[in-house]
Amino acid sequence: MKILVVNPPAFNKKDFIREGRCMQTKSSWAALWMPLSLCYISAVLKNEGHEIRLVDCIAEKLDNKKLLDISRVFSPDLAVINTAIPSVAGDLQTASLLKETISGIRIIIVGMYPTLFEKEVLQKFTQVDYAIMDEPEWVIAHLVKSLSGYGPLAAVRGLIYRNDNDIIVIERQVLSANKLDDLPFPARDLINNDAYRLPTNGKKFTLLSVGRGCSGNCIYCIANIYYGRRFRKRSVTSVISEIEECVNRHDIRNFLFWGESFTTDKNYGEEICDEIIKKDIKITWSTTSRVDTLNQLLLDKMKKAGCVLLGLGIESYDQTILDNARKGVTTGQIEQAVSMVRKAGIKSMGHFVFGLPGETKITAMKSIKFACRSVDFA
Repeated sequence: MKILVVNPPAFNKKDFIREGRCMQTKSSWAALWMPLSLCYISAVLKNEGHEIRLVDCIAEKLDNKKLLDISRVFSPDLAVINTAIPSVAGDLQTASLLKETISGIRIIIVGMYPTLFEKEVLQKFTQVDYAIMDEPEWVIAHLVKSLSGYGPLAAVRGLIYRNDNDIIVIERQVLSANKLDDLPFPARDLINNDAYRLPTNGKKFTLLSVGRGCSGNCIYCIANIYYGRRFRKRSVTSVISEIEECVNRHDIRNFLFWGESFTTDKNYGEEICDEIIKKDIKITWSTTSRVDTLNQLLLDKMKKAGCVLLGLGIESYDQTILDNARKGVTTGQIEQAVSMVRKAGIKSMGHFVFGLPGETKITAMKSIKFACRSVDFA
């Protein structure tokens, strides 16, 4: 089959990042992220022998008209469209235009929108033929096989589809059974890697997945809905091999290690750092962490292995607010984490959430004052 994989154009003149639970404008991070999930999907389908065209409209600065011009030439059988809740009106408009323009095309959508709203998606949007719940790679692989005549749609777990006038929601995947090492490396050869650059130094960078899933119970986060509650880590060998491919094949030496928390398994984080150090791989990278999973040995190894920035899930500096949000950490652990990261010589970036249950002007000011006094101006 010929399959078009699309990160839709800007919506309301805003460039959006659509990556699983992360759905925000480019301005939130001051940098555009490469479409990691779409690159994984493309690699999986390419390995199955399909002809793939991956179009990141935001990176390539394409509007719907230009996307349709590309689509007419490519003439795909299927289109996989990335969606995000803030941009879904624009994303589904792109789906409509493709449906109207390319005869016989079938539309598949992925992302948090179908994951959360399930049947409602196909009820509201007749231009969508199939929707994928949760992480998409395995579901899409099974769906395309079914559409090629290998097995019934009803056997594709995680799928939403139409059967005449009925909308069928198949039982969700068992996410814990999806082994990340079974996935091919993301198809970075199908995107323009030069389009994704750090705001600090203008150098190109990429997202690299180290694991999926989170056991946390935080009330504001949907990570464990999309990726499951068990942290599934890739093998250290796989992670290092992908880093080396990025360096040697794509000349990428700057990374965002993508996962709910690089330090969920301290030994795992140390093993990755040890291999980077042992192989003397000259890279710089950033990642994220809970504040209660850090220790000085791990942080020192991270620094030596090239870590320059660590995002900390702080959320609030008021204990009652943290407890209301079921964060499972203390303000003392927050203080200690910031101190340890500074001692390791790594810059930290605090993630705060204002407006959690119980928030007042007083509690909000606690967080603001803590953030201000934690800034290192050196």
